[in-house]
Amino acid sequence: MTARCQHFSQCGGCKLQDVPYQEQLKAKEAQVRELFGECAPIIPSPETYFYRNRMDFAFGPDYTLGLKKGKFDIINIEKCWLMSERSNKILNRLRYFMQLKKLKGYRYALPDKTRGPMRHVVIREGKNIKNTVLNILTSDKTVFPLEELWEKIRDLTQGVTWSINLSPADRSFGEIQKSCGQDHVIESLAGLKFKVPVQSFFQTNTHQAENLLKIVKGFADLQGNEVLLDLYSGTGSIGLSLADKAEEVIGVEENEAAVGLSRSNAELNGIKNFSAIVGRAEKAIGSLQGKFDTVVVDPPRPGVHKKVLNKIGEIKPKTIIYVSCNPDTQKHDVETLAGFGYKIMRCQPLDMFPHTPHIENVLLLRA
Repeated sequence: MTARCQHFSQCGGCKLQDVPYQEQLKAKEAQVRELFGECAPIIPSPETYFYRNRMDFAFGPDYTLGLKKGKFDIINIEKCWLMSERSNKILNRLRYFMQLKKLKGYRYALPDKTRGPMRHVVIREGKNIKNTVLNILTSDKTVFPLEELWEKIRDLTQGVTWSINLSPADRSFGEIQKSCGQDHVIESLAGLKFKVPVQSFFQTNTHQAENLLKIVKGFADLQGNEVLLDLYSGTGSIGLSLADKAEEVIGVEENEAAVGLSRSNAELNGIKNFSAIVGRAEKAIGSLQGKFDTVVVDPPRPGVHKKVLNKIGEIKPKTIIYVSCNPDTQKHDVETLAGFGYKIMRCQPLDMFPHTPHIENVLLLRA
């Protein structure tokens, strides 16, 4: 099979694009079966191209703009198949603007080690509610001409934000300086509205995330009188989606901005029985009082902290739902929970990122 993308041989973003999609699914499902014995058939992504709602691109030498290759090189992306045709138009418009204003990229090309101000651009867009915003990240070498860019690109986007990243780290996050138009995306997910600021986390594959929330809701099988604990709750998408079927939902998340966003999104949707605590799960869980009927965990790739697993074992919820982007660490954590009498009742893999090796997996555990 020939990869669709012209940059496939250089770019590592879609390593499996030359493998037929059904073969990708079979391989991912086989990995989950090998780890857990049995699982339901993997759920394919609703879209295999143009499925992402966020992409981060880097500015390079000679007014290049695209994805990183090695330490210095930038692949000058003419068309990326991950996000949308609109995002490709935005990239081309930005390249034109850089040349027009003589704004050089932060990455240099040897032997010239001169750095320009332009570091990254983050493009975010709603898939269910059509709106697009940009975050332009620069060094502190110049005042970025935000208003001029806004005038030249407002037909393609609802807002542009300028941020400064002073860190030597190669990351697309900085201190916001100014915005023209919207500084957030409005999106709907499983019937709820979410306000997603330019620098906050949100599930990247919107339509597959909706399938994920349906699975979690089905596994939870809430009757309306349960108290639910949502650990590693992020911006609250899982907890908020379950609030209409629970008596109370309590989220725990270490990122203060994400907690604030989950609270504001609860208010946006008129949800009164959701609250969120700022703190690392392993510290916050020790101070929680009362009985929890259901615990949902959606940890980062390293998995659930051992202190959290032990506390869950002490709490003895009737139901545990474990959402994972790393089935290997998920298996390790489930083995710990087995020591408290929990068994896997259902296992459901999803393909959240087509053409990549990544797998999302949801487990239902009961004691």
